[in-house]
Amino acid sequence: MFSPFAAMRRNALYKGLLGGQRGWMAVGAVVWGARFVRKAFGRSEQVVATEVLRPGQVLRLEAIAPLSRGERRAARRAS
Repeated sequence: MFSPFAAMRRNALYKGLLGGQRGWMAVGAVVWGARFVRKAFGRSEQVVATEVLRPGQVLRLEAIAPLSRGERRAARRAS
């Protein structure tokens, strides 16, 4: 499957960094910068608990629904 961002990253590398075209360098800075920011500040794993289960014991996991936009705003105002 063709990704336009992959093509822009490739052109930014070859035409901008290696070819010296400033326009492609700017495109590369935006595309590669966005990718770096996403990876650097993305979600990370968080260990909540560790338990040893014995035979016959059951572990139940439930997801907590994320707060809505209005609930987040109300929480910010309250603190």
